[in-house]
Amino acid sequence: MEIRYGIGFWLFGQLQDRFTVYHDARSMEEKFERASKVEGAEGLEVIYPVEFSDENIDEFKSLLKKHGFKVSGMIVDLFTKRKWINGSLSSMDEKIRREAIELSKKALDAAKEVGCETVTLWLGHDGYDYPFQADYLKAWNNLSESVREIASHRGDVKVALEYKLKEPRTHIFIGTVGKALMLAEEVGLRNVGVTMDFGHALYAFENPSESIVLLHRKNRLFHIHFNDNYRDWDHDLIVSSINLWENLEFFYWLRKIDYRGWLSLDIYPYREDPVKMCQRSIENLKILDKLIDKIGMKNLEEAMKTGDSTTITATLMEILK
Repeated sequence: MEIRYGIGFWLFGQLQDRFTVYHDARSMEEKFERASKVEGAEGLEVIYPVEFSDENIDEFKSLLKKHGFKVSGMIVDLFTKRKWINGSLSSMDEKIRREAIELSKKALDAAKEVGCETVTLWLGHDGYDYPFQADYLKAWNNLSESVREIASHRGDVKVALEYKLKEPRTHIFIGTVGKALMLAEEVGLRNVGVTMDFGHALYAFENPSESIVLLHRKNRLFHIHFNDNYRDWDHDLIVSSINLWENLEFFYWLRKIDYRGWLSLDIYPYREDPVKMCQRSIENLKILDKLIDKIGMKNLEEAMKTGDSTTITATLMEILK
């Protein structure tokens, strides 16, 4: 397994929720300066064209080089503008859908220019809130056709579908690992896969480890976001601060499938210092990796073969001795 740690670039600028602005806006250079203080972070995940655009791409590339960062991932902004609130790639308004497709194509071109391998499509407004509000057949046809057109634009950049059960819609179309995998398989292009968010899997009452194995079986696991929550909301808390055993199992399976992509922090330090929260999360990820060594892959495999919960629990509890 080859581990590379990335951090969300947006964490170092303005952060707010519906009630409060927690951190002030900062310039691109100021955000780079803060992000560079996080030890162990090799990559930045960025939102296009919010955090950089075609107009300032040269400045962005220059700052990447200055601070020694790679672009670990890029997310297309199909969610912050009011025009997307009734859907983007699934929209019934053909003009809006075309704008979403063309913006996503531009993101693929920008990704190639800045050396980014994977562009994520998180379609938070593509869904519905009420019965009879959505034409499911038309919406899913639009999604499939849109993703196929975007991914066909260039085969040298990966297109990853990020699933989330709800928020901002009460029902997001691409809401579970099964739906994301189904859509990727239906599109049928090798460069279409899935961004798996650990917290989104918890939130959907999935076992994150099983979810990555399902994606791995079809060669569709392209990117991973790390955070934690209480399974009742997308809290984006410090990695492994809540669900220790699920995180540990996840690292076991990352090794088993020989994952070689990025582990990118999608956390929200509303009341925390962003640098400290990212640093703590990366340290926790490193500890998880060491704990697998402490228990031993072979010991875990042997315990798993028994299928006996007491044997498995005893094996895990060795790390607390």
